[in-house]
Amino acid sequence: MAFNPALPATNTPQSSAEMRAQFTGLKSLIDAVPASPAIQSAVTEQVATLLSGVNQLTLTISNPPTQAQVTAILNQLNLVISRLATPV
Repeated sequence: MAFNPALPATNTPQSSAEMRAQFTGLKSLIDAVPASPAIQSAVTEQVATLLSGVNQLTLTISNPPTQAQVTAILNQLNLVISRLATPV
């Protein structure tokens, strides 16, 4: 169902199917908006720049994991989060 801005009508009982259809219609409209190549490129380049120097973990995890293994994962995750949170 396509998005209908007249739904739900004023003072009508809510219908979950109608609301789902409205949200699906809105999502279809949003998904149909093309991202410009300039925007896609800027995002890709900025993320690549922010994450340069962050390497994949080459860690074999034991069962149960050791504190050192969990700390290594935590440190790497914190590095990714801090890099992504850095204003460009």
